[in-house]
Amino acid sequence: MAGRRVSFASMAADPVVDTPGVDSPRSGSPGSAVPGDTPARWIRTANCLPNPRNPRDDLGDLSDLASIKDRQLQSCLAVTPAAYLRLWPEDRQALGAGPDDVVVINGNRRRAAAQLYGREQLLVVVDDSVAESKATLLRAALDENMARKDFDPIEEANAVLLIVAQYPTAKEAAEAEGWSQSWISHRKNLLKLHPELQRQVRAKARGEEGVSINVARRLGSVKGIEEMSLAEQTAQLEQLLQADADAVAARRAAKLEAKAAAPQAAAPVVTPTPVPAPTPASTPASAPTSAPAPASASAPAPAPTPTPAADRSGPAPRSPQPTNPKPAPSADRFSAENSEPRPMPEQRAVAPVDEEPTPAAPPPGLGNVDWHNVEELADAICRTLSADEAYRLADALANRLLTTSS
Repeated sequence: MAGRRVSFASMAADPVVDTPGVDSPRSGSPGSAVPGDTPARWIRTANCLPNPRNPRDDLGDLSDLASIKDRQLQSCLAVTPAAYLRLWPEDRQALGAGPDDVVVINGNRRRAAAQLYGREQLLVVVDDSVAESKATLLRAALDENMARKDFDPIEEANAVLLIVAQYPTAKEAAEAEGWSQSWISHRKNLLKLHPELQRQVRAKARGEEGVSINVARRLGSVKGIEEMSLAEQTAQLEQLLQADADAVAARRAAKLEAKAAAPQAAAPVVTPTPVPAPTPASTPASAPTSAPAPASASAPAPAPTPTPAADRSGPAPRSPQPTNPKPAPSADRFSAENSEPRPMPEQRAVAPVDEEPTPAAPPPGLGNVDWHNVEELADAICRTLSADEAYRLADALANRLLTTSS
C-alpha cells in the first residue's frame, strides 16, 4: 500500500468515487448514503473533524486542491468518534466531536481545502475497521502521506516510530507492517539528531539549503550521537562530508588515470631491428682491428679485407664475384641475416582447431556475483558503490518491496 495513492472508496466497491466530477450528493439530505450497500456517504464539511494523530504537522500549500470547490476527485476515509476514542480516550476534549461528526483519517488535506475554498459537503467512506488498533489507524494515516513527494522526512520518521511503539519489539513491527528492520533504523537515526540538524533536513527536503536525508541517516548511525551536543554533532557532520568529498576526488582521479592509460595500452609495441656489429672475417684474432700493420716493400700486398656495407665510408675494391651472386645484407633491407622478425601488434594466440578456447575471466564487479547469495551480493555492492549510493539503493529496494508486496 505504501508508495502510491489509494482510493478507499474503490475498496468499498463504490462506483462513484473514482469518477471525475463528483460534485453533488445523490440525496439532498446531509449525511445521506450513496445508493447501494456501501459505507460512502455525503457529510457536511463542518462535521468532518481533522485527525489529531495526523503525521503531518503542516498541511502545506493547498492551492493544488483549489478545484475541490467544484469537484471532488477522491473520497476521504474516516472513522466514527466512538471508534477513535476507544483507542485514545485522552483526546476526547481536544476532539470535541458531536453526534454527526466523523474523524478524517485519510484525506485531511482535502478536508482542509474544502473548508478553505468553501465546499459544503464531502464524500466520505466511514469504516471503523481502520480503527481496529492504534497501529492500523496510524498506518492508514501514514500511507497517504508517504505517497506525497513533499512529505517531511522528520514527520515520516515520527509516524513510523509511533507505529513501531505499538508492538512489543521492532522486529514484530517490521514483520506486521511489511517493513525491514534496516528501513526502520534509517528513520530512527533521523530522530537522534539535534533539532537544529533536523530543521536542516526538513529544509533540504523542501529544496532549500540543508542536510540531505542520506547524510543525516549516516550521521545518526554514529555511535553515541544521541548524547552529543549540537557542536559535537556538527563536527561529526563536517568529518562525514569531508570523507565523502575525499572519496569522490579519489574516484575522479582513478577515472582520469585509467582514461590516460588506455591509449598507451592500445598502442602497438614495435621492437627495434638489431644491427649486428661488423667483424672482419680475415683479421687474425691477435691482430688489432683498429690499425692494420703497414706492408713492407718486399712482401706482397695482402688481399683487401671486405668492409660491411653498413660501415663503408668510401668505394671498396671489387673482388671476383661468383657466377650466381648472392646479394649482401643491407641495413635498410629486411632479411633473416640482419633482422629479427617483427611481432604483429596486439597479436592474439589462436587456439588449435581440435581444442576448445579457454573463456576469459569475467571482470571484477557485480557481473560475476551469485545473486542468490545475499552476503556475497552485499559485499560486492559495498565494494562497488559509495556509502551514500548504497544507502540510496537500500531505500529504493525497501520502497520497491513495499510497493510490490501491497
